[in-house]
Amino acid sequence: MESKYTEINSKTFDKWNKEGWEWGQPISHEVFERAKAGDWSVVLTPTKPVPKNWFCDMKNTKILGLASGGGQQMPIFTALGAQCTVLDYSTSQLLSEKKVAEREKYSIELVQADMAKPLPFKDESFDLIFHPVSNCYVEDVLPIWKECYRILKKVVYFYLDLIMASILYLMKKEQNSNIGFHLIL
Repeated sequence: MESKYTEINSKTFDKWNKEGWEWGQPISHEVFERAKAGDWSVVLTPTKPVPKNWFCDMKNTKILGLASGGGQQMPIFTALGAQCTVLDYSTSQLLSEKKVAEREKYSIELVQADMAKPLPFKDESFDLIFHPVSNCYVEDVLPIWKECYRILKKVVYFYLDLIMASILYLMKKEQNSNIGFHLIL
């Protein structure tokens, strides 16, 4: 029988969001307005913003937020003129994205899917993929990266965050929990 750990992970994120998890809290209207005025930052890791000079001009850039729902990064990129799509498996993470888009009156494509399976996009669909910490929750990252290569245009930007597996392994052992996270060991 095929493992359903990614479904368990998705439900766990939904539960955490009900409890006020910081990565499920969308940005405020004020943060969105500041981004429109050029005052913005986004993070791949919880503590350090990505340098702005690492990014291309966002105007009309097609961006995929891969497993990055929550209403935090994609609204910023949209405020800068990007055309954004979010793929996430968590219902509540996508709902946060939808709420910000409705509040700020912009369109965004929301796709609920498992990033560990083939991605539902045509070849060379995106200029940039923004992929915050999430690879640590899947058994095999190579298929994900192959899919990213397939859906990125020839000149691309792929931003991702990886956490040291040994640290996560120790955290999981200490948590002694039954959540379905599969860490890269």
